[in-house]
Amino acid sequence: MEAKENSTTNIPKPEISEESRQAFIRAMKIGYYKAFYKQGLLTAEQLERLIDMNTVKTDNAVNDNNNPAS
Repeated sequence: MEAKENSTTNIPKPEISEESRQAFIRAMKIGYYKAFYKQGLLTAEQLERLIDMNTVKTDNAVNDNNNPAS
């Protein structure tokens, strides 16, 4: 029996920009948060806050020492 050649060797790996990768991760997190809310694991206020934390991008968001969630 002949060994089959791996047909994926010549297929180039897709390139995804860092911005697109981060946007995808944010969207996945928000999806999880909504699922937790539907299961009753989060309140509407908690859901709103988590979504806001993942959609608002400011210079202070990374270095905000007053934010207990960071």
